[in-house]
Amino acid sequence: MRSMPRFFCLTLFFLLLLHPSAVPAAGSLEGLTPPERADFSALNWTEAFKLAHEKLSREYAFTEWKGIDWDYLYERFAPEVQFASASRDERSFYLLLRQYIFSIPDGHMTLVSGNAGIPAELARERAGGGFGLTVAELDNTRAIAATVTPGGQAALAGIEPGAEIITWNCLPVAMAISGVPLDLIPYRPMRPGAFANSESPQATTENHRLEQVKLLVRGPVGCKATVVFRNPGSDNLRVAILTALDDKGATLDLLDFAARPDFSDKVDFWMLPEGYGYIRLRSEVDPKDMGAYPAHILEQFREAIRSFIASGAEGLIVDIRGNYGGLDELAADICGFFFTDEEFYESLEMYDRRDGGFTKIGDLTITPREPHFDGPVVALVNPGTKSSGEGIARSLSVAPKGSTAGFHGTNGSFGLAGGEIVLPGGYTIKYPYGFSLDRQGRIQIDSRFGEGGVTPDLRIPQNAQNILAFAEGHDVELEYAVDHLNRLTAKESGDNEQPMVQ
Repeated sequence: MRSMPRFFCLTLFFLLLLHPSAVPAAGSLEGLTPPERADFSALNWTEAFKLAHEKLSREYAFTEWKGIDWDYLYERFAPEVQFASASRDERSFYLLLRQYIFSIPDGHMTLVSGNAGIPAELARERAGGGFGLTVAELDNTRAIAATVTPGGQAALAGIEPGAEIITWNCLPVAMAISGVPLDLIPYRPMRPGAFANSESPQATTENHRLEQVKLLVRGPVGCKATVVFRNPGSDNLRVAILTALDDKGATLDLLDFAARPDFSDKVDFWMLPEGYGYIRLRSEVDPKDMGAYPAHILEQFREAIRSFIASGAEGLIVDIRGNYGGLDELAADICGFFFTDEEFYESLEMYDRRDGGFTKIGDLTITPREPHFDGPVVALVNPGTKSSGEGIARSLSVAPKGSTAGFHGTNGSFGLAGGEIVLPGGYTIKYPYGFSLDRQGRIQIDSRFGEGGVTPDLRIPQNAQNILAFAEGHDVELEYAVDHLNRLTAKESGDNEQPMVQ
């Protein structure tokens, strides 16, 4: 799944060319030259990798912020790339590219495979088998079987939903999870969708761990796993030997805390039975014209606000779980319905080829918009909430009556995407070459040393009850947000407070 570009920087760039007086500090941006798309596809693998590395090390936006050691990465991967090139081993070349990209914890670092054959083949070989269950870690550090496929290997071995997993292949389960090598398991091709041929690393430690948990229960078809478990209500430990069967990747979708909707500019909205408005916002970009301002999305959102006000909605839930991102201007405009005063959104800096440094290209402000929604608003987030979607989450978390809710934080990838390097074999590296700064001039939202993204103000407890309900298809996150609004509206009306879902 590839990241969606955040186009505000390029919009300013073209505005500058057409209307130089529209940008503050006249003259400072004249001649601004963003990175060019590089095509090294006609070169051999060794030379193409060398040039790609040099370009990335110059233009990547977060070298200092994330502490990327480019010399180390080149020394680590270049000899192996040269060996793969000499032997014409494209599988090894692909895996080396993947490991290289996954060494940079940034969801906007993306490896796109023009020929999906090799990733798909490796996915089947390394993660094509499932054991008939999914696993989730709880807040108390225990791990449980969240789903058990009826008639599957786990079910036949007597494992029940909610069973505590004690060890996996003779290792404490927490240690086994930590050992899952995400950089070597390209499972994305087993999940059909528009971005099945695009792979990105996880930007935060939290989200990296979620992916490891997901892949713990995958393996080559026919491989064995020895599991020590304890079923709910039992004091007895049991041992099961499971065999991975070809399930076409079924368990990958049975429990997904980073679920994303179809990539679309559609805005859905309706009134919930509890009397609150609900808006589903999938992206801030028009898939048919990704460089243009999508005014129709803003108007759909405005119509939703107008409808909720007319219906007397006491609160509002904005569902941006899995939001793909898009244009920062639109993200800021959407937030304007929840502010009565102007609010700083971001300052932007972008790599400038003129001097090989980063140039400030402007500030973006949230401007109050009509109609104003004056009630409490909760933004639902998950690790699939990315890029400009994270900007909405951050802004609503600081809105006068705003908050965020979810099991986990957002993706932690807020850079200005758009860099592109084409390599031999149909592979393309995409990368961010700009960054967003907060009011104090500090990089915001993008992860650093494993921490980043937007942490939910209302973090849903990961206990067995909530996890099992989520695995059964209950929208626990939405229910939690509704319960929070019930508490707020009860306080405002003077009614007794209602207990929060635990």
